[in-house]
Amino acid sequence: MNIIPIKTINIKGKAERLVADHQSTRTAYNKEPISSPDIYLTLTGFEGDTVVHTKYHGGNDKAICCYNADRFTYWNEILNLDLQSGAFGENLTLAGDDALEENVFIGDRYQLGEAVVEVSEPRGPCYIIGIRHNLKQFPALCQETGFTGFYLRTINPGKVNVTDKLVKIYSHPAKISVMDVNRIRYHDSKNKTWLEKLVVLQELTAEWREKFQVLLNKLK
Repeated sequence: MNIIPIKTINIKGKAERLVADHQSTRTAYNKEPISSPDIYLTLTGFEGDTVVHTKYHGGNDKAICCYNADRFTYWNEILNLDLQSGAFGENLTLAGDDALEENVFIGDRYQLGEAVVEVSEPRGPCYIIGIRHNLKQFPALCQETGFTGFYLRTINPGKVNVTDKLVKIYSHPAKISVMDVNRIRYHDSKNKTWLEKLVVLQELTAEWREKFQVLLNKLK
């Protein structure tokens, strides 16, 4: 049984304007660890958390954004940063090998306190990451490495304690990892065999399956 430690649960109650040298935006990206002992997970996210850009974030398929704090060391070293919990706008700051993109599989389900959640898609790094850290190239670097984090959809809502962990309760038989999906999206987009696998992976969000269908159509 895979058990993923959770370092912090992070939310942001109000939007604010983030300003970088190259751009600015209004966002609730700066998630902060909650101070309460527990929080309720709804079908669309944690209670009290704000999502500004609802066209691209939030909803059931993206109820929880996750990032592994073990990746912070890499980014800190190559970009001279000091990343802490919430640095990637994530709701769950995770730890351990089982939370690495290559070890997290689309469709896998986890018990999270009283709730049940399912891996739905890689996190698609957007421009706000670059604004938050004043590094315009940061989203592209996330894509290049595949160190993107991932999203969970809510299957069953419920209360989550800060001491809870992600406990795997179901392994999807396809065994397609978040890193596999990133590899095809960003580095191997003409791989017909893999594209055919991804377009029929129902647990992958419709948004990503449609992207892969477009790429597959170009090969026919």
